[in-house]
Amino acid sequence: MALSDNVIRDGDSGFIGFASRLNPLTLPAGMLQDSVNMRLDRGVATTRKGSKRLTDTIGTTGAPLTLDFVLTAAPNEPIVRNSYSGGLYSAASFSSQNYNNAAEYIVLAGNDSATIWNENGTATKTYPTAPDETVEPTDTVSVVQAFNRLYILREADRTVSGWEQKLTDAGGISVSSTTATVSFASAHGYPAGARVRIEGSTTPAFDGHEFDIVDAAPAGDNTHFTITVPSGTATHAAAGIKVRRVKAPLYWDGGSGNFVRATAGIPAQGPSFTTMPSTGWATYFNNRLWFARNKDTVAISDVLDPDIYDPFWNSFRAGAGGDDRIVAIHPWVDGAALVFCRKSIWIATLNQFSSTDGSDFSVDTPVSGLTLLTNEIGCAARNTICTAGNFVFFLSDAGIYRLDSRLDLKLRGDTRPLSEPIDDLFSSVVQSRVEDSAFAVWHNNRYLVALPTSADPLDGNQLVIAWNALNEQWEYRDTYPASASLNQILVGTYANKRRVFSVPRRGNLYLLEEQTGGGDDQATGTAINPITGRIKTRRYDFGDMHSKRFLRTIADVVIPAGATVTTKISTINPDTETTIGALTNSGATSEDYNMKSPVRFKAHAAEVIYETSGGRPEIRSASIEASPKSLPPTETRSAA
Repeated sequence: MALSDNVIRDGDSGFIGFASRLNPLTLPAGMLQDSVNMRLDRGVATTRKGSKRLTDTIGTTGAPLTLDFVLTAAPNEPIVRNSYSGGLYSAASFSSQNYNNAAEYIVLAGNDSATIWNENGTATKTYPTAPDETVEPTDTVSVVQAFNRLYILREADRTVSGWEQKLTDAGGISVSSTTATVSFASAHGYPAGARVRIEGSTTPAFDGHEFDIVDAAPAGDNTHFTITVPSGTATHAAAGIKVRRVKAPLYWDGGSGNFVRATAGIPAQGPSFTTMPSTGWATYFNNRLWFARNKDTVAISDVLDPDIYDPFWNSFRAGAGGDDRIVAIHPWVDGAALVFCRKSIWIATLNQFSSTDGSDFSVDTPVSGLTLLTNEIGCAARNTICTAGNFVFFLSDAGIYRLDSRLDLKLRGDTRPLSEPIDDLFSSVVQSRVEDSAFAVWHNNRYLVALPTSADPLDGNQLVIAWNALNEQWEYRDTYPASASLNQILVGTYANKRRVFSVPRRGNLYLLEEQTGGGDDQATGTAINPITGRIKTRRYDFGDMHSKRFLRTIADVVIPAGATVTTKISTINPDTETTIGALTNSGATSEDYNMKSPVRFKAHAAEVIYETSGGRPEIRSASIEASPKSLPPTETRSAA
């Protein structure tokens, strides 16, 4: 280096977040362009811990089929998948005074049974053996605890053969004593014991009620089936009455028994009330169950009674008759509920009264207010909604949004998504899978959202991004291969601490960020897959758009035994990316290093990339040195 050369230095003494969409020249000090599988704890970038597999046998169903075959040469070799129709379909935490002194468990809903797990052991609770109690991959499934019961809610896909809507023929529904016979023009295909929903009749008993089939082929005629109705129910002999097979809600009361069906038929209060209808999801708050009865109608249970619903008083419609549909119902403050639709968001305020005794506190309807919050955005995925303090986070078609209660305590939306700084990441998200696959939780002052980037519905979510409420920045993105993808994430207790768990569709249960050496996706504790991390700094141009000679990078790092930190330089004009150094700790203990890597490139600007492998290296700071072409011009005369 010539004596007249001037050495300039720029860098970051710590890291607080990343913004991958913004121009890297405009990023402030401490902001990264990218943070992959890293944790920015107190400004130090550290490779995340791997997941720990907690179970080995949950979620598998059926015996494998063994066939003789011959492996042929590519491209015609057979393909063996590691995901099949069995596995786990939903999960939730459960704690009840009716079971084991209210200890907390994680419930894993499988094909024909549910497993409850905690550190002290597991138990299996089977579903009823009636013909439609198993969970299929095409079902909408959720688990919710309410009234000291654990509910598994299932809704069949109406496009699947056997679950589509059928219409009665001119015979309609005839009633003799307490037996009603439903008739069709052709074989209905329903087995005895199946549950059906009947709608569209002028007879109240056959409009919105669900029944279990008593005889699927009375007198050998499979174009009819019979159900039980109250004495005095009127006949309605008409074509076009709607009949659809549904999957009954299942619940376990925490006792020694197994899951049972929720009650069907006409309740004792009369046909103007209904029992708990079949549904794919529900929300429990204010001692009531809330769920979407259809695309624009919300049904609400009676207070402290999940089996009684008043379709007239305890229901309301959001965007009635429009082209919108309800996606989720979420608790809010002062008895209000947020009704998230696909294209809009509403606030519903509920008056508390019992629909069965008429004590209505001088009001005529339980819903005292239904207000449109916004029709600019809607919710794209029910399971991404999270409340944190006075904020409500959720995923929309335009990214992650946050509803905010301002000084007047009214909830308000924002035209700009919270995810605007990382908007480019959403281009890889498979939008067709978002509604069924995306999940989010609030944990450790962070909003974590898992998103699908694979088109295969069995692959789960491969991308997890985190917003840090302490830094008010997006902190990292985690990537998972298809073999270790996440379907559902939830918060539970492990070793007396609140932790995040992963429930892949293929089965088993994982504890995230537990193992220092990497991820465990084999039998419990037997195999470790190292986690690789990566950060990319902002763009350094030293405030000068001209060419300069970059000399070296300097980083303050901590490298565990056997781990490696690799340094890469990405130059701009000319555009190149080159590995300029790697440092491996070959010792037996962690070591601190002042890691220096020569650059020796001329360019207008440069970005530094650090990649970690083999453990959990820490990157505390990063800087780069350069030499401009010449000393800046100076004025030699004195100004008057």
